[in-house]
Amino acid sequence: MDISTSSNEYGEQNFTNLINAGVVNVNTAEAVTDVDTMANAKQFLDNTFPLAKGSHREVRSYLVYYQQLLMFFADGTHTGLKHSGQFVALNGHKSEPEAILLNSNGTHVELSFDRGGKIGIKDQAHIDDVRLEGHEYWISLLNIEEKRIIENSQAAQIFTAKDGSEYSLKG
Repeated sequence: MDISTSSNEYGEQNFTNLINAGVVNVNTAEAVTDVDTMANAKQFLDNTFPLAKGSHREVRSYLVYYQQLLMFFADGTHTGLKHSGQFVALNGHKSEPEAILLNSNGTHVELSFDRGGKIGIKDQAHIDDVRLEGHEYWISLLNIEEKRIIENSQAAQIFTAKDGSEYSLKG
C-alpha cells in the first residue's frame, strides 16, 4: 500500500502548522541538552499522541500486541494510545520494535529505538530519535545538533502495517 500526502499543499500547510505551533523551529539553532530535547519530544508525543493513561515520559517500553500499540511502565502496568488508530505501522519485531510509526491528521511521526544509540542509551524507553514528517523531508526532534533536516527522498521507507501488510512512505 502506498501512503503519500494527497496533495503537496496539504502536506506543506500541515507542516507549517506544526512549526507555527512551536513543535519545531528550524530557524533557531539553540544549544540545548539531550535531556531538554527528550523532554520536549515527549511533551510533543503527549500532546499529539496522548496515552489512555499516563505519559510518554513514564514509559519504559513500547511493543505491539496483535494490532495494538502498548506502552509499559516501571511498575508493570500498561496502557495504549487514547486514540488507538494513531498507531499505523512498525519496523522490526512486535515485541521489540526498531521503529513505531504514528499518524496524526495525515502527518507521520516515527519513534526509533536503539539501546546502544547516542540518545537511546540514556532514555528509559530507549527512544533514539523522534522524527516528524515534513514535505519531502523528515525532521529530527532529538538529533538537532547533527542534522536539522534529514532528507529522505532517495528511497521509500517500508514499514509493516499493524495488520501485517506493507506500509510504505515516500521520503
